[in-house]
Amino acid sequence: MELVEDVLRFLTARMQIEAEWAVQEKTSFTWWASSLRQRVWVAEPREFQGVQLTTLHIETDLIADVPMDESTWARLAAVNRFASLSAHVADPVAHTISLHSSVSLTADNYRLAQTIALHAMALQMADAYAEAAELAKAFGGQVASSRHPTQGMRTTPDEMVGILDTYQQRGEADSPFTPEELAQLVHLEPRPWLMAANGLHRIDADLEFAAGNVHARLELNAETKHPSLGSGLLMRLKLPVEPDPVVAQRLNTNECLEPDAHQLGAWCVDDEHGLMFTGFIPAAAWVPELSRALVYHLSAKNEWARALLFPAG
Repeated sequence: MELVEDVLRFLTARMQIEAEWAVQEKTSFTWWASSLRQRVWVAEPREFQGVQLTTLHIETDLIADVPMDESTWARLAAVNRFASLSAHVADPVAHTISLHSSVSLTADNYRLAQTIALHAMALQMADAYAEAAELAKAFGGQVASSRHPTQGMRTTPDEMVGILDTYQQRGEADSPFTPEELAQLVHLEPRPWLMAANGLHRIDADLEFAAGNVHARLELNAETKHPSLGSGLLMRLKLPVEPDPVVAQRLNTNECLEPDAHQLGAWCVDDEHGLMFTGFIPAAAWVPELSRALVYHLSAKNEWARALLFPAG
């Protein structure tokens, strides 16, 4: 419990959340930077591969009153191709779409994990305010505005709503994920892949997926720039299964419940790459050892997805 309280305090302090616009609870808090609610909470700890793991979730309301049909899944699968650190996830019962991400906390990794959670929280909030109105029109819903339970509607936005400018400025320089750093990942022990090779600014690796020499593909690319964030690290985990927007939604929904690894991005469908998980770590979020941690979390995500989609296998 002390670890959880430390992480929640860290996020509240670094996001400079004003107490009057927040609702604090023991293992969660909710706040309004303007008209959209963002909630941060931790799930019950559980045992995973002999380690006690606690998942910290970050979610921001985006769209309400969304019609739920096949076209919704197709639009979501397309929108999520440009994910940074969150996924657009639909709730068919509530008829809503929200932004969601999570990090897996352990006693050994929580300092690194809380740092990337901070960036996920900040970017998610900024993205929500930047895109809510446009996406509401595209999905046939309405912006999911809400009021603080005692303060009412926040009419003067928090300064953090404009944080995207900071990420864009940092993204104008070269990626901090250097060729030397990526080259070292090829020699990781224990090996998270069957085979890996590095180019100047990238890594390509094969991960075990199914019998008969069927592999998933892991790609890290520090040369490709995000359309709104600039430089950083593009992550892709491509699965050897039929690309289906419904499957992408299923994977994103289940990651909101009980993931086995960080959810820093989204499952989507791409014409060129098929069904894949993709995410982008902006330059401003770089810290030592982050790329190493991401490799192991993407490897765990591959195993999680395989077990979910093919439980008998």
